[in-house]
Amino acid sequence: MRLIHNSGLDLNLLKVFDAVMETRSASRAAARLGIGQSAVSHGLARLRAATGDALFVRSASGLEPTARAQRLAEPVREALLLATRALQPAAEASFDPAARRTEFRIGAGDYAASVLLRGLVTEIAEAGWDIGLAVQPVNRRSAPEAVDAGEIDLALGMLAPPRRWQERRMLYEEGHACLYDGARLGLPAPLPLADFARLPHILPSLHGEFASFVDSALEAQGLARRSILATAHFLAIPLLLKSVPAVATLPLRLSRLCANAAALTTSPLPFEAPRFEVSMLWHKRDTSVPALRWLRERLAAHNAQDQLFA
Repeated sequence: MRLIHNSGLDLNLLKVFDAVMETRSASRAAARLGIGQSAVSHGLARLRAATGDALFVRSASGLEPTARAQRLAEPVREALLLATRALQPAAEASFDPAARRTEFRIGAGDYAASVLLRGLVTEIAEAGWDIGLAVQPVNRRSAPEAVDAGEIDLALGMLAPPRRWQERRMLYEEGHACLYDGARLGLPAPLPLADFARLPHILPSLHGEFASFVDSALEAQGLARRSILATAHFLAIPLLLKSVPAVATLPLRLSRLCANAAALTTSPLPFEAPRFEVSMLWHKRDTSVPALRWLRERLAAHNAQDQLFA
């Protein structure tokens, strides 16, 4: 017990260590913790004295952890998570969506916001719950940072593997389909390969790339396509297809939603296409929070693998 009550043991130092470990920067760690940079520097000095190790050394890319710091990272994070859970008020042992106004912050792109939130938003509206979902745009690159910074309660979509202090739950595997105005083009589904390659293409592209698996599939058959627009705004695509004689390749569930909403035609791709995982990502500190656990369970219930709406 004397080790626990050691005057040199300060849990705030563990928070400093964890923040520097995540950000690799004293200034960014200070901003995340809401303290001055000098306090972070002082905390690091105390940690170095306590461990007898430099812990972090300066490099061109920031503060790099030593081997000792890397070994400490996981147990320090677990200690902070355990303390957070232990101090959770007993009154929050369960969550009642009808009890009071509750707001959740969700990170999602056009696909996730349109497809993954559809069922839950409908349930909230029909149940009369005073629940608000605040959605902000994230992508595969920015989602982990937003989760770590506490800017969002969870992220949805095609996400990167979780960091060691994060958790991810796969919802389903998604496929692809092509979307176009069949009435305007006089082309019913299924769209033949020759017409698919002949028509100009509008691409969903988060970072402006014009190449995708579609080009590789066409090249394998001696064909190529003409790509005329790449946009990160996926929901602009069905609007464009109402006036542009073109075709787009979209995730299957999104293509069906767009076809229903904009009176467009959806068709299977004329070749085999890869599938991708759609998942939720959150910070381990939020795993046992009742309201957030409820949110994740409702999202999972509305987005099971076999729930492919027409």
